[in-house]
Amino acid sequence: MFIDIVRSRKSCRLFTDVPLEQGEMDLIMEAGLKAPSSRQLKDVRLFPVRDIGLIRRLALCKPSSTTPLETATFAVIVAADPEVCDVWIEDASIATIMMQLEAEDLGIGSCWVQVRLRSNGDEPAEDIVKREAGLDGNLKMLSIVAFGRKP
Repeated sequence: MFIDIVRSRKSCRLFTDVPLEQGEMDLIMEAGLKAPSSRQLKDVRLFPVRDIGLIRRLALCKPSSTTPLETATFAVIVAADPEVCDVWIEDASIATIMMQLEAEDLGIGSCWVQVRLRSNGDEPAEDIVKREAGLDGNLKMLSIVAFGRKP
């Protein structure tokens, strides 16, 4: 039952080094892409990250609360285009939790790493994520979701 998934889901901040299978990553992405959005505007942009080096560099976007990115084998950068929809934060949040619930259903751990309104002290975390991942400057970053096998 769905409520069992909701009851069992909790943030996982440490993962094993066993990578996810392509089919698992595809299902996680599909869940996020199928998430409802305000007025069906589909303003959310999801960027899968499979490159372990890039995932580790993304962990440097802020000084704390990025531990899950230090061991994740898969991550998704959650962003949106604020020019498409004014409630992009809500839309991106819904997509994020949809991915996390799909991961839980697959027995995969996940953790939301906040990017919006965070910094490394000198620079907004959002700018660091955009630069490291080569993303469009007009997008707004909400989070990075870390995924991996539970220990």
